[in-house]
Amino acid sequence: MYVFERKEIFFQTLHPVTLLLYILIMMIGTILTTNPFILMGFMTAVVFALIVAKSFKTWIRSLRMYGYMVIMLMTINLFINNMGATVLWVGPVVPVFGRISISLEAIIFGLVMGLRLFIIYSLFIFYNRVMDPDKALSVFSKVFPKSALLVALTTKTIPYMSQQLQSASEIQQCRGLQYYTGNHISRIKNRLPLIKVLLFSSLEDSFNLGESMQARAYGSGPRSCYYPLSFGGRDILVSFSSTMALLALVWSRMLGWTEITFYPKLGTSLTSKQHLYMIIVIGIFMILPVLVAWGWEKWDYLKLKI
Repeated sequence: MYVFERKEIFFQTLHPVTLLLYILIMMIGTILTTNPFILMGFMTAVVFALIVAKSFKTWIRSLRMYGYMVIMLMTINLFINNMGATVLWVGPVVPVFGRISISLEAIIFGLVMGLRLFIIYSLFIFYNRVMDPDKALSVFSKVFPKSALLVALTTKTIPYMSQQLQSASEIQQCRGLQYYTGNHISRIKNRLPLIKVLLFSSLEDSFNLGESMQARAYGSGPRSCYYPLSFGGRDILVSFSSTMALLALVWSRMLGWTEITFYPKLGTSLTSKQHLYMIIVIGIFMILPVLVAWGWEKWDYLKLKI
């Protein structure tokens, strides 16, 4: 699910700088924003972007692992955070933690933090599905050659190890080893040899990669470029939309519209009509590239023009 696959989709035709700008603005906006309406706008844009990128099913399958983590974090915050003024339930005294109490503010805070993690996680899935590591390396190696190589190798590590783990698991199952039967301890014992296989495989692949780079005289001179990347009309449109969304976010933050107060009393998410209009503007500029991508998929005329 983490592996990049070349497809005939709009986002993969964008310049890597344009695509990275779009993703970074949503990620930075998510980190700097606690307003749930702005966050829901980001979430809507990411979900529709995943649908247009034909990665929605992959994203859905990956949510199980994420859901357990978010529920655990929300539960911990709910029981150890006693700063809320609107108390809904008071429980017994627990050693170390004190008296357990559940407040409305703690619930809302946990939901908002879970939504922020949800958006960032989805953005990483989206990045892995639409960003070509080779194109990204080709662009950024001109400015930061060592850092670009490190990032490219890092982004390929987890998908490659996932494939290696699946292959090793299938081979061991063909030999009669069962991973899904017995109790938890026996399952863990049966899976331990896979770690050894992954370790040896990673070391061998690293050695082969180093030999390959040395044979190609990496670092001895200017890097060859195999991807003639151009900055076209679609890149201008997406970059303009991303920049306008960033300016709207900066303006909203200066006016204090990107944050709400959680403790001790829950604040309001909308303070005026201008606040609502600005949230709508941010959402429109974030969803605009997705609408263009959808039109690019449906109409050949738009595909020819941009």
